[in-house]
Amino acid sequence: MKVSIAKNIKSDFPWFKHNPGWTYLDNSATSLKPQYVINSIVNFYEKWSSNPHNSDSSLTYHVLEMIDESRGKLAKLINANKQEVIFTSGATESLSLIANGLSPFINKGDEIIVTYGEHTSNLLPWMELTKSKGCKLVVVGKDNEVPTEQTIIKAINKKTKVIAFANITNLIGYELDAAKITKAARNLNKGIYIICDATQAIPHKRIDVKKTDLDFLVCSAHKMCAGTGIGMVYMKDKYLSKIKPIRFGGGMNNNVSCQDYTFASSPDKFEGGSPHSAGIVSWGAAIDYLNAYGWDKLANHEAMLKDYINKEFAKIPNLDYINPQGKYPIVAFNIKGIHSQDLANYLGNKKIIVRGGLSCAKLAHHIIKEPAVVRASFYLYNDKHDVDVLVKALKSFKKGDIVNHVI
Repeated sequence: MKVSIAKNIKSDFPWFKHNPGWTYLDNSATSLKPQYVINSIVNFYEKWSSNPHNSDSSLTYHVLEMIDESRGKLAKLINANKQEVIFTSGATESLSLIANGLSPFINKGDEIIVTYGEHTSNLLPWMELTKSKGCKLVVVGKDNEVPTEQTIIKAINKKTKVIAFANITNLIGYELDAAKITKAARNLNKGIYIICDATQAIPHKRIDVKKTDLDFLVCSAHKMCAGTGIGMVYMKDKYLSKIKPIRFGGGMNNNVSCQDYTFASSPDKFEGGSPHSAGIVSWGAAIDYLNAYGWDKLANHEAMLKDYINKEFAKIPNLDYINPQGKYPIVAFNIKGIHSQDLANYLGNKKIIVRGGLSCAKLAHHIIKEPAVVRASFYLYNDKHDVDVLVKALKSFKKGDIVNHVI
């Protein structure tokens, strides 16, 4: 079915019809779903709804073809080969798969570089690895200064074995040039594994894994208009036979004896068990929708929104705007003297959905010098009116407002 983009793009997203008067500004947590994507999920369950491991009929085999088609769309989006695209339950599982898979190649005394801006999904797997292997976690960045490509590059030495970083961070929205980091790392130490957490990047921009020369890339579907519970690992071809899976069972093996078994080839090797077929199909539909909308159009729209946010936020008294320099419309802020959770709850009572705290980037306080912030994150269906609603609520805030709906 051909994608049709409505002139008023909000009308493509039924959430707005069902939640009149609400303003959705939590897109870094999860995006809303267009009707086109919802229809793909409903269509799957109504017409197909079979296990792709059953290829004994043309109907059930078609489900396997649908999954393969979505895999191909995702591979094309990031310029990978289909066998390098591995479906998981989300970016969290994807990063755990990589850390677990690299464990046999990590030795005592090796170093793993991450930044203060990472989501815990890109911190805890590496912390666990350091505990089990006796290696060192090197967290880079300076107080009150976002990490840069040079911050990471300066930390590389002969002991460096892994560099794992988000190329767009979920709390502050700063961007790192993956290609620049990879090129410098290869020149300094050819034995480094480079992992990019593109969970926040993939909804906003196309990424070329060949040009960036990444070893691994992870992302989730639900942040780019697809269903929940589905994610991806891009794994460079040369690692597919070396890395072990973390899901053992049906579909990921070839031959099984009483004492041993052999792995299937990738991607089946890493996708044991029945897949989240509807989620995978929805991801293909979401890619169709975003392609039809246009990636250049999306970039221009988001740049316009960020410029407008910066202009309007400058008019708000007592606003501590943390990241005006960020390129993407992921904004972090506080009102002086007010706890971020209180402010987020106040906005929630005004029917504005934002996020209070550190949004799982639990070391980011080293960068922003704040224990917590309010995050508002925008996407393709947000517009200047949404910014105006947020700004009006922030301008009208009074200290007593934080106890409304509490007592």
